[in-house]
Amino acid sequence: MNDTRRAAHVPDPYYGYSEVKPGWLDANGHMNVGHYVSAFDDGSCPMFDDIGLGWDYTEAGEASVFMVSSSIDFRRELRAGAPLEMTTRLLGYDRRRIHVYQELFHREERYLAAQAEFVFMHVSLRSRGVSNIPPAAMQRLAEIHAVHAGFRRPAFIGRPIGLDWKPRS
Repeated sequence: MNDTRRAAHVPDPYYGYSEVKPGWLDANGHMNVGHYVSAFDDGSCPMFDDIGLGWDYTEAGEASVFMVSSSIDFRRELRAGAPLEMTTRLLGYDRRRIHVYQELFHREERYLAAQAEFVFMHVSLRSRGVSNIPPAAMQRLAEIHAVHAGFRRPAFIGRPIGLDWKPRS
């Protein structure tokens, strides 16, 4: 795909799909908290693929993106086999980091099951140290950020965690 065509369309948001897998269940009969990250990871693939930093990039062996910070708010439980829809929006980026916001919905019943904020770091797989994001990916990040910048950020983003915090829609 040429760069002109890529620049012509930026999904707002990016959509990803999955389902609650049997191995994701815990003793409560619902999706275990650790597997929400798995679902969000599945949901972020379309955006990272579009940027050029997806699993194909990682498998090439030079570099990857590692999650370095996360905040997840669990809104409603998900049961076995539930169809999932995840949305991903770019909140910000710099030469080494990518900041995203994601929402996870029950795809059929249309309820918000969880929301998350993540920071990813670009890492050299050779040195295992932080490295700069390649120029082509930086260009695509700029294009995506220009489109996603108008997103009305929910109060969840950047919020502190504590007993005084009350969820807001």
